[in-house]
Amino acid sequence: MKTRTVLALLVLLAFSSLASSCPVCYGQTDSNTASAVNAGIIALLLVTGTVLSFFASLFIHLRRRYKLSLVDTSNESQRVKGS
Repeated sequence: MKTRTVLALLVLLAFSSLASSCPVCYGQTDSNTASAVNAGIIALLLVTGTVLSFFASLFIHLRRRYKLSLVDTSNESQRVKGS
């Protein structure tokens, strides 16, 4: 187990120069990578907002149906009492 850990550490140290940061991390906000990251963030926000709005509309729909069922039930009970 120790040999695997030491071997993994040596490999990471040997290839550490290849693991450089992206241009956004260096502060170059005009690069293509920064534009792509911004577009990805906007797309994810749109998807999340759409799902949340459908979820909220589901609860609004269920609430309206519940209120309608209460009105229908009270009308039926008044008909039974009146007959």
